[in-house]
Amino acid sequence: MTHDIAVREAQIFGGLVVPRVVPGFKVSGSDLVDFLKGRLRERDEHAQPVYTIYIPDSAHQNNVLVCFPYENVESIPLGDVFTKVPKGIYAIFRPSGEYSDPIEDVWAQVDVAAESGEIVRAFLEEIEICDSDNRIELYISIAV
Repeated sequence: MTHDIAVREAQIFGGLVVPRVVPGFKVSGSDLVDFLKGRLRERDEHAQPVYTIYIPDSAHQNNVLVCFPYENVESIPLGDVFTKVPKGIYAIFRPSGEYSDPIEDVWAQVDVAAESGEIVRAFLEEIEICDSDNRIELYISIAV
């Protein structure tokens, strides 16, 4: 298991939301999230990556935004939910091949890294990126 550390600049996202979930592979690989990814891909003629963003709320719950990045709020389709993810420091995980499911693979790596003390999770926005070939990158917000 290896991961990289990177700074992500602030970015605006718009898409479809699933409220009150626990971050992890069970949500990311769920039928509902897959359905929402499919709806977004139907809109996109350029086959850009679909983002799944876990956004914490004031009730200590997480909401998932299945979305695309946008340059500005005005570009987001009418009816979509949007958020601005602030600049932050992230540990980046990619599938290692230990699990047949790449989503389960990256989330298992996060658990191991957190339990071993390699990373300290900040439990802020966490970003999963899935491209049109189903390659996965998972950005976990970390405390430094």
